[in-house]
Amino acid sequence: MRYSLFISIVTGGLMLSGSLAQAEDIEAGKTLYTNNCQRCHGAKAQGGVGAKLAGDATKWELSAFKNAVLNGVDDENHKLKKPMPLFGTVGLTNPQGKIPDDADLENIFAYIKTFAKK
Repeated sequence: MRYSLFISIVTGGLMLSGSLAQAEDIEAGKTLYTNNCQRCHGAKAQGGVGAKLAGDATKWELSAFKNAVLNGVDDENHKLKKPMPLFGTVGLTNPQGKIPDDADLENIFAYIKTFAKK
């Protein structure tokens, strides 16, 4: 009986540590944002050449954010009004040419969400 309890605890701990390892990394997102998005969207996602991300975009679902970054389509499935590099095709600026994966996009989105109005 103690052995099965031990196995349950170990298994549960491994599952928990795996899910924590997949949690968003805001610092990694900040680095990616700074290197690839900031010049157009602003240091605080306030907009500029690119659209303002602080506010509306912080409320999007992650899937809508991914679609915008990779395909240039907003949360209502409309082509973005302001053109931006389609990182799903051209890759990032830094690291140059890297197509962002799910973890990259989750991290960037987590960082952008820090600019949501509270």
